[in-house]
Amino acid sequence: MGQVSDEWYNLHRQAEGAFSRDSYSRAEELWMMAMPFAEQLGEDDDRLLKTVTGICRAMIMQKRDWDVIPWLYRSLALTERHHGLNNENCARITFRLAKTYKAYSMPVEAEEQFKRSLAIHTKVYGPADSFTVEVLSEYAELLQELHREDEAQHMMYCALGYLGGEWKPVSQSPQEHQQQQEQYEQQQRELQQSQQMPQKPQQQLSQNIDNNSTPEDQSEQSGFNRVLKRRQ
Repeated sequence: MGQVSDEWYNLHRQAEGAFSRDSYSRAEELWMMAMPFAEQLGEDDDRLLKTVTGICRAMIMQKRDWDVIPWLYRSLALTERHHGLNNENCARITFRLAKTYKAYSMPVEAEEQFKRSLAIHTKVYGPADSFTVEVLSEYAELLQELHREDEAQHMMYCALGYLGGEWKPVSQSPQEHQQQQEQYEQQQRELQQSQQMPQKPQQQLSQNIDNNSTPEDQSEQSGFNRVLKRRQ
């Protein structure tokens, strides 16, 4: 097993060097050569995960999105085995799978991965994080392409963030979301109305005083106004 470990390490080190020099094809080749040794080490050894992840990285940098799909699934399974499902790597892998299926017009597979990725992102980063919002936005675009406008609109509301200080969960129906939005808007209007004190223009106020006063009062007011002008 010591020789196997040495062989793997030598190939892995060369692959990392090739990758750092932007020689992605050579890096992929070297990681492929390292795979038999990594397989001998077993799935519980993180060197197998590193090898599979390296192959994924090299393929992605070569823009071989379709070819990398089975390797992404292998990486996802190994990552979950070592670290559980709710972690950053699983979040990124499922999101990449979702976007790849979407790009290749495979909506059923894409939606399955979007749902999975969204659940992981929400647990790992939180519902208001920019990564989670990005997943929501991409998911909404898929729903629009499928002519599921109500669901897409609901996703976009979620992607916009908070509504009335409370995050809107994806499980909420569009009708419930719309009803709560209308209630919130009504509360905001009532609050604004209660804060506004009606005020009449000064000119109209003077006219009302003049109309309601007697001739003697108006004469006194005119004299008082002249005194004020002289003092100014």
